[in-house]
Amino acid sequence: MKSNQEYLEIFNLKKKELEERGELWRMRVSEDEFIVEIEKIRRYGIEARKNSKLNEYHIQRSEEAQVYVLLMEKSTKEEMIEQANLISKQAEEEHKQEIESILSSLEKLQTPLKFRDIINIYRWIFRKQISIEMLPDNVRDEFVKTKHYEMLNI
Repeated sequence: MKSNQEYLEIFNLKKKELEERGELWRMRVSEDEFIVEIEKIRRYGIEARKNSKLNEYHIQRSEEAQVYVLLMEKSTKEEMIEQANLISKQAEEEHKQEIESILSSLEKLQTPLKFRDIINIYRWIFRKQISIEMLPDNVRDEFVKTKHYEMLNI
């Protein structure tokens, strides 16, 4: 991990940027709280290195992620809703683009279904990329016996 001084410099740059935009309210923590949280993250890293089954790479990435979250800007409810809607629209577009390759994959499905096939069928139906009626009869008959089919609540 970086030194407290290096983290404070990053914190102050973020604070200055928000002050210039007139959005200081977006800071998640004060400088004092930031230092306290950095020390907690540092202690987490020490404990994880002693007791964890995680390797050094994962511990470092976890520490970095925790610091990143401290430096994230707050959002309003409206901004979060707008972002969620945007992500949903983008996901729908990506799902539509996948349909052609899914249809070719459907033709290749054979029984007995492998676990991966069941997962794929579940995902495709859940995303409304296919319907249960589009499955070949033998594949549909086997799929409806799975817990994944029951999870769809069709």
